[in-house]
Amino acid sequence: MAPWRSTFLPRLAAAAAAARALSASARPRHAPSSSSAAAPAPSPHAFHAHLASVEPHLPSLLAALSRARAARLPLLPATRALAATALLRHGRLPDALAHFGLLPDSDPTAPLPAPLCNSLLAALAASAESLSHARKVLDRMLVGGVEVHTVGFGVFAKAVGRKDGGLAKVLQLVDVVDQQGNQINRSVVAVMVVDGMCREGQIEDAWHALEDLRLRGWKPDFVAYRIVAEGFRVAGRVDEEGRILKQKRKLGVAPRKAEYRECVLTLVSNRLFTEAKEMAEAVVLGDFPIDDDVLNVLVGSVSDIDVDGAAMFCKFMLGKGRFPSTEMLVHLCENLCKSKKGDEMLEIFRMLLEKGYCKNARDYHLIVSFLGMAGKVREAYDMLKEVKRKRLEPDISSYNALMEALCKNDLLRPAKKLWDEMFTSGCSPNLQTYNILITKFTEMGKSEEVQQLFDHMFQKGVGPDAATYTSFITMLCQENKYEQALEIFKKSLMQDAEVASSVLSMFILALCKQGNFKEALSVMCSVPSNVENLDSHIILLKNLTDVGEVEMAIEHLKWIRSNCSSNFQNIMNELMASLSTSASLQHVTKLMQYLHLERLVDDADPWMKLMGNVYA
Repeated sequence: MAPWRSTFLPRLAAAAAAARALSASARPRHAPSSSSAAAPAPSPHAFHAHLASVEPHLPSLLAALSRARAARLPLLPATRALAATALLRHGRLPDALAHFGLLPDSDPTAPLPAPLCNSLLAALAASAESLSHARKVLDRMLVGGVEVHTVGFGVFAKAVGRKDGGLAKVLQLVDVVDQQGNQINRSVVAVMVVDGMCREGQIEDAWHALEDLRLRGWKPDFVAYRIVAEGFRVAGRVDEEGRILKQKRKLGVAPRKAEYRECVLTLVSNRLFTEAKEMAEAVVLGDFPIDDDVLNVLVGSVSDIDVDGAAMFCKFMLGKGRFPSTEMLVHLCENLCKSKKGDEMLEIFRMLLEKGYCKNARDYHLIVSFLGMAGKVREAYDMLKEVKRKRLEPDISSYNALMEALCKNDLLRPAKKLWDEMFTSGCSPNLQTYNILITKFTEMGKSEEVQQLFDHMFQKGVGPDAATYTSFITMLCQENKYEQALEIFKKSLMQDAEVASSVLSMFILALCKQGNFKEALSVMCSVPSNVENLDSHIILLKNLTDVGEVEMAIEHLKWIRSNCSSNFQNIMNELMASLSTSASLQHVTKLMQYLHLERLVDDADPWMKLMGNVYA
């Protein structure tokens, strides 16, 4: 039995107490669903059923556990296990450990669940600062006779082996697990152990591990021997590399694709993406067989943590003449763009084209879109020409993607040329096309070009949206072209009341920024009753107060009270809340004195108390 075992349980209790403290502070960030908002169930069994119903939703899960704790409801061991499993799946490792620590060790009716134990063991081992906690979990598993699985033990043994002097401790663990007779895939664990050692530069220990594990019947396979041989090759020790490769042919066993498939997918399902990537790298870099669906899962999941590794898996697939799924390719390209790895993405696209990936305009659109997103506008334009050359009809989405890339890179002449090409090709622009160009021209202050595009939209029967109107009106206000801005706003009124409401708020804000409060007041007093205007009134009143135009604010309040009486109290409530961010207490005080005089606020109002305290 391992020498650390006698100290495991006291330290585990301390860790569990610390984790419980962390869990107690957790609060859901969103309102729980109606089912989780009810009071805790009156019995432990009923609460278990309730928890099972809400556990997929983390805020509801945390809320339920918090209420149960506040009510001091005793939880069944099965409920503790359910909570720990769900929390672990949601990435709440300390909370999961806390609930696991409260599970009884010696309850024959509720033994420690092996899936939870192994998942928790792997998660803790994968976290560098939690290896000591992982040791304690393994101790409980061994004492309780819980079956140790390949992934749980493999990730733990790999982490232990990466530490100084890890080989001796790994072999000690192997001996203990062998005594328990657990059904572990020993060849896969051997790969994980030597891979971890080689990643730390411990190639001598990795070589010794191959022999020591083989003598214990753990049968290192070709993958394990290749990993160690590669470690010596990288270190420039060619003689040792050759000897290990000879041992591989003589002593190693052939890897089984199904076993690595199961291991990688289990690692991914447990969100151990780094471990899944490293395991798959050992298989892929050795050119051993691996299923397409496993590679697809790796491309999608690994790209979030290591986009270069995900790109390597994708290129491995392509090298074998197989294609990633569209969903995974999109996810990979999104992460390549975020990481500014346009050249890497371009290389993948070239491989896709060489292998005959693109069968229709939709496939080309994916490439055009992401090349544009990555700033590869020349290559994106070449793709668009390729679509035409193959007599495929490029859809508007491809044109928009390229148009956006051109505008983003200030390539307006090519953008105008592309605009002309669209009409020549018989592809009519849509709302997105117009908005891309209008947004760019408004940024540049080219009001004539914006007006031409705006008029062109109506000629083509394309209705502007709130973004179109807002961009144009904001630019006109900045250029003090208020009459023209008002005309554009009137067009939004004629088109749609909901659109006009959104445009109105930005129009009033733009006028206030230019200090044109009289025009803003005039606009607000002329808005039809069917247009929602509460936010616009607040924006105007707040800006008037901030700049000291309190008399104008008071007059506007009087107008609202006379003409919008049904909405007056709502406006007052929102205004009072917004004044907390005002820069000048003096201006707010003046407004409050009027409101108090008109009996719109009473002496108990927080603002009146605040001003009383200030002047006192």
